[in-house]
Parts: sequence; C-alpha cells; structure tokens
Amino acid sequence: MEQLKMIFNAVKTPMPAFELAEGFSLRTVLDSELEQYNELRCSVEFPPWDADYLQKYRKKVLSDGMKIVIENATGRFAASAGAETTDMPEFPELGVLGWVMTHPEMRGHHLGKAVSVAAMHRLYQEGYRAFSLLTDDFRIAALKTYLDLGWQPWLYQDDMEERWHAIAEKLGRSFASLKCLPLENEFPEMERK
Repeated sequence: MEQLKMIFNAVKTPMPAFELAEGFSLRTVLDSELEQYNELRCSVEFPPWDADYLQKYRKKVLSDGMKIVIENATGRFAASAGAETTDMPEFPELGVLGWVMTHPEMRGHHLGKAVSVAAMHRLYQEGYRAFSLLTDDFRIAALKTYLDLGWQPWLYQDDMEERWHAIAEKLGRSFASLKCLPLENEFPEMERK
C-alpha cells in the first residue's frame, strides 16, 4: 500500500510560528553525530544509516536542512526532520518535509511539531512555496499535528479518499474539514533567489 501524501501551500496558508519547549534547543545534525542520529532513528523503528547513506542524503537535504532537537540537560537527540528537495521529478516546485521523528521517551513536548515547523521554515527560506510529505495511516498523532499545522491530504490515488475517511473518523473530524486536494493539482512555483 502506498504511503499517504500531504501538501502544505505556503501561498494560501500562513506559515506556522516556531515554538520550542523549554529545556530543548534546535540545530543541524553534523556528520560526526551519525551514531546519535541512528539511536533516534532506531527508537522509532526506522533503520539505521551508514556513513555512505548519510552522504547520499546530504545531496537531497538542503544545507542546514537536517534539523535536530536536543535535550539540553543530557545532549540526547529528541526529534528530527529534514528539509529536502523534491522526491517527485514531475513536481520540482515541491519541497519535502522528510524523516520526521520524535524519541518515544520525549513525547508530550510537541517536539515533532517544532522540528517540522523548523524544516518548513527552511524550505520557505530556500524559495519553496509548496511542500509535500509522506506518512502512514497508523501515525494518527502525526497526522493530527500536520492537519493542525495546515497540511492537506492529497488524494493522489484511487484508494486515498477511503483511507482519509477512516482517518477523519479516528480523529473525530468530518472528512470535509480535512480539505483534501484532488489528484490534478497545480502548486505554487518556487521563488528564485
């Protein structure tokens, strides 16, 4: 089953404000921190990366786009997200919010939201005015966060409407309130610098 896709249109929807819980700080992941980054990845059941894969990812992620939230007291990696170039050649104008994760022991501080917003601001700074993300039907807390931030489901395949109806029901929302986007879409162009 294909992952869900969501779109954020920064021309039609105001960019959310960045807010970070006290006791945490935000910065960019360094290559030398791959072991710590992999600890975070494994905590959410994502596979670890080797140094070669990290370098491959560096070619996709924007400079200063591999965001990390650190717990100040321990230095532990708490949450991460990437501001990436498009993963859909047919839509080069779409930036990507990718690899969003929050350590299970750090939940409840809205760190996933904070790091997502930081990555969204990095995409906007780069000139992207529309962003996409991939996610899964079972990530209900993440889906709620994205919807609350102004992301819209994209009905890019025939089964998407049915799946989003089920998600809306789990969230206690009407399907109409999700403001789903149809398959055929035009996205705002990048602002060139």
